[in-house]
Amino acid sequence: MLEIVHQKPNPVGEFTRRIMQTRGTCIEEVVREHVLPLLPAKSLCRFKAVCRGWNQWISSPFLAHKQAMLFQRISGFFCQKPGYGCHFIPLDPKTHGMRDPYLTFMPGPVNIRSICNGLLCVQGVDDTYYICNPVTKYWKMLPNPSFYHGPGTVISLAFEPSMFNFTENFELVCAVPVTDAGCIVFEIFSSRSRTWRASDDICFELANATFIGDACYRDGSAYWVVDCGVILVFNLKIDHYSIIQLPDGSCPNGIVTEMHGELCYVAVLREGADLAIHIYGGMDMNSRHRICIPWACPGNVLRQVRLMGCVDGDVLLVSIGDAVISHCVSTGETRMLGVDRMRGECTMMRYLPYVNSLVDVNELPELCDNLESMEFRP
Repeated sequence: MLEIVHQKPNPVGEFTRRIMQTRGTCIEEVVREHVLPLLPAKSLCRFKAVCRGWNQWISSPFLAHKQAMLFQRISGFFCQKPGYGCHFIPLDPKTHGMRDPYLTFMPGPVNIRSICNGLLCVQGVDDTYYICNPVTKYWKMLPNPSFYHGPGTVISLAFEPSMFNFTENFELVCAVPVTDAGCIVFEIFSSRSRTWRASDDICFELANATFIGDACYRDGSAYWVVDCGVILVFNLKIDHYSIIQLPDGSCPNGIVTEMHGELCYVAVLREGADLAIHIYGGMDMNSRHRICIPWACPGNVLRQVRLMGCVDGDVLLVSIGDAVISHCVSTGETRMLGVDRMRGECTMMRYLPYVNSLVDVNELPELCDNLESMEFRP
């Protein structure tokens, strides 16, 4: 079992005590309305067996929408090997596990391309894009894009649960290198219109560059690391791209993540015979932290160290060989969490953080039409 230390305080207890101070409140109603939406999807699926009423409520799209909006803690990591083999590492198998961690419910072998707030964007052997939720095992196929999305194409799924996003609308932004034209085109799919469109903003500066790693989506923007020492940013709200310069001396083998409420770039650097993790933050990418890795065995080399991501804004997860290690940045505490036995000799494993969510990928037009007449209590 993987266990994360120094997590943020669980709001369930304090929130429930505050609600119970209200005169005449029924404990069952408090739990149903205010506690269940704060739980991970696996726990909710188990609680369906409590009674018929709970089964109906947990199975309803209202609870799924509310839970997707309120529960946004990272539950684990999908691990994608080169090709079409994947598995899932839960931070707590009892509450955050996955019934089908290998995505066998999909119509065929798939490669995970991007993850955002409980939804996965995967790509089949025929290059078809799918959006799915591995908890509910529901999926939908996207129409073919207008441009050819070749091997150099990178994508970012953009899904932000909110009170008014009841139909769970999402966007998929793809940075598509067009070799003949010497540019990068941004093609975007919108679930609202069910169509692809090409942005008018075209990037010519990075036409010959290679993207490294996976995208990070945050506050309306997608971020990709590029091998020439920059981060390419595309803002979906204003339909505009920009470029962030990485610090001198950093290497482009790192990841973009969110730590302490700000955008950060985390990279592993060799310093003599040792390895160190460097954390840069903010739009100016100033140095924030340096973490020595004495817990790396002498036999470990740089290519065996893989940054997995950040949990709860302060705990950094690192894979060294098949060992999974957590490091709390604020306290400096390091713990061995477990072993990823599925990694084997693979040094190109990709780790994508995942939120255990009930978000529904199926559209709910009949509910959306009546949304104004519904009573929704956040």
